Amino acid sequence: MKPNDVSERAHSNIFSNIIIVVLFVALMVVAILYFNESEPDVHAEMMDNLAQQFTSNTINAHWQWQAEGRPQMIMMVQYDFQGRETGRRPLRMSPSGWPFVGNDSQGCERVWQGVLNMQSRVDDFRVIAEYYDDGVDENGQTQQRCRFRLSTGPYFDYYVNSGRVERND
Repeated sequence: MKPNDVSERAHSNIFSNIIIVVLFVALMVVAILYFNESEPDVHAEMMDNLAQQFTSNTINAHWQWQAEGRPQMIMMVQYDFQGRETGRRPLRMSPSGWPFVGNDSQGCERVWQGVLNMQSRVDDFRVIAEYYDDGVDENGQTQQRCRFRLSTGPYFDYYVNSGRVERND
């Protein structure tokens, strides 16, 4: 065998090995991207479920407030799926009939605990309750809201004056 043939064979072996490694890395990147994209965002789904539960409970509190003659406080009772009571908590109501929030983030956290009857934790992540005063709208109404969020991104807003809950879709 000639030295040129040996040299060419070594270069072709190196070139073949490089191509194999590049193809392997490319397939691994594609697999990682595929599996990462197809995995649902569990925290976003949990926050979405909590937003739905928060909406339902604030509406129930509003109707209970109406039925009891519009008191300053109601007793918020929580039930499980079998209809058994799981907890009760007094809940302060605003003059417009929605769970009351003071003008601070602690008020938002108290509303979370009163409406959902749970600590502000989701899957070992702390739920951060933030109060926002968005000023006055065109009708002269103050626009206040509480944002309940995880540090990882998912959140929903509770509008204090209307009881409306908006999810970040």
